[in-house]
Amino acid sequence: MADPTPDGRRRRGADTRRALVRAAVDVVTAHGFDRLTLRQVADRAGASAASATYHFGTLDALLEAVAVELEHDAVARLGELTRRARSGDLTLLDACTAYLVDLLGPRRPVFLTMLELRVRVARGHGGTATGPAAAEPDAALVDLIQDHVGNRERARELFAGVFGLSALAVFAPVPPGEPELRARMARLLAGAGLTTHDDHAVPQETPHETQEDRIP
Repeated sequence: MADPTPDGRRRRGADTRRALVRAAVDVVTAHGFDRLTLRQVADRAGASAASATYHFGTLDALLEAVAVELEHDAVARLGELTRRARSGDLTLLDACTAYLVDLLGPRRPVFLTMLELRVRVARGHGGTATGPAAAEPDAALVDLIQDHVGNRERARELFAGVFGLSALAVFAPVPPGEPELRARMARLLAGAGLTTHDDHAVPQETPHETQEDRIP
């Protein structure tokens, strides 16, 4: 029997909201934005269309919640890897490479969705971000990087390099493999003054094919 108390209703409301956001992530990742509706998301979440309207009101509000959810997922994944790097279980290069391999492999559809959401917001079709994320959308990711580089400006620069590498690689006709990503990541870390502890991080280039040729 459902808890009839105010706390019980709040918990059920929070559970429904989370289910709607996760359903929206699934729908957008699989099918894009073109035919997205609150009713479609509600059906996938096993909720009523009225509940979707109650919690979000508009598609823009729902998509803003999706963007926040995807950012939280990215922070959790990178946070796990950086904790392992700090504990000595992985090198920093190992952690960054694993993150990129996951982002451009199993999580490629999710990453493309994140990029599409950014484009929608930039064009004025995705709502207006509010709160701390509005001032610095990737603040949590930059925070994790700052733990290693010790300076926020350097952390932003390194994040920009990693984001640029990821955005270019995700559109490459032939997805870069782990050795390629590791080599590029090693150069970014070295440029930020961080040691990679990997003598084999940057393979030798041949006269006929450079790393620049392989990743646009």
